[in-house]
Amino acid sequence: MKIESTPALITTKTYQQLCQLIFDHSRIHLGPSREGLLTSRLQIRLHQLGLSSWEHYCQLLMNGDNTDEIDAMIDLISTNHTQFFREASHFQRLAEDLLDRLLLDCSDSQKGLRCWSAAASSGEEAYSLAMVLSEFARRHGGAPEWSIEASDISRKALQRARSAIYNLDALHLPSPDWLARYFQRGTGPYEGQGKLKALIRDKVRLRRINLFQDNYPFSQPFHLIFCRNALIYFAIDSQNQLISRLHSILEPGGLLV
Repeated sequence: MKIESTPALITTKTYQQLCQLIFDHSRIHLGPSREGLLTSRLQIRLHQLGLSSWEHYCQLLMNGDNTDEIDAMIDLISTNHTQFFREASHFQRLAEDLLDRLLLDCSDSQKGLRCWSAAASSGEEAYSLAMVLSEFARRHGGAPEWSIEASDISRKALQRARSAIYNLDALHLPSPDWLARYFQRGTGPYEGQGKLKALIRDKVRLRRINLFQDNYPFSQPFHLIFCRNALIYFAIDSQNQLISRLHSILEPGGLLV
């Protein structure tokens, strides 16, 4: 069946309806200037669904309990730009100063550091943090124990994170010897790629979380929370609400990055 081309224009009313749906389900704020971003990212979905207009797409999303399609829209509209050791100075200061401070300031941290990468995208941030924690523990005779919760709203990004396979030339590791220590080199069809070893993967628990959902699925507060490069997608009131929520699940003396 031939599918008609997606129309280049979207009415102001339909654009505002889509923006409201995105906000309601993710708190991602798209202002009037983001119309081009929305249409460019969602056009492919209209083609896949065989829809002839933005109005039909909007009606589909608003028609009853269509959470799967709304999730697909959020996946497409989410920005998942990330890389290993992005803002390297954050990880450097963590390794050289802040982890020692956490062990002093948090009374139960020496029993095990609990960390959360709250906007983990395709896993690079969480796995970078995991390598830093592993190196810190190696320098201190295997202590403290540590674990990481890693979450994102995008199912597609989390699927890549679960594979834990990345291009070797995109790793940007702080030290060359970390490559052999933490990655298995791919061969054949995986030439030029590396998969994180189980000693890292097994310490990182991946799950889908909307940062604005009613409750977080955690039984204990965290010593360290990374929530970087996420607040810029939210309006000021949403930013304030999220910071307050994250602060509320920090251990006394814990750190929010």
